[in-house]
Amino acid sequence: MHCLLLFVDTRYSVVVPIIGVQGFQWAIDNDMWQARVDSIKPLFEEARIYSGKSEIDAEVVKKVWDKIAPAMASQFDAPYSVPPIAPRPLLLNGADDPRCPVLGLQERASKVAEAYAEAGSADKFKVTFNLLPPIQINRRSSSTTLSFDMQYVYFSP
Repeated sequence: MHCLLLFVDTRYSVVVPIIGVQGFQWAIDNDMWQARVDSIKPLFEEARIYSGKSEIDAEVVKKVWDKIAPAMASQFDAPYSVPPIAPRPLLLNGADDPRCPVLGLQERASKVAEAYAEAGSADKFKVTFNLLPPIQINRRSSSTTLSFDMQYVYFSP
């Protein structure tokens, strides 16, 4: 949902999210929501109890997202909020983060690449996937981000 703000506010010339880009509906559809739910489990436990369910399931997850952030799993989700950033430069840097699964980012990245190609700015979109231990991800990510920034921020005409 953070990307929604970035495509609305055109003062941003380059977008390099430091936080994960997640498809909330993709996570629900692909049974990959558990790590995100575990990060704020008391909320989901209350929703489970309120729903009369014996365990948290995809239905409970969807209801919580719809309640706390309406449309986060639909029109404000990554497939809709990330592509409109084109044609401004965008770097997506995926890591082996269970809250933002790389498989979900790969699917989103292909849709974003299409949007950049349609905008005639395919060269301004980059995605990297780092499947290394966290300390190595941070070092590689910083290097990738710096080179991307150098190309589009400091040397743009």
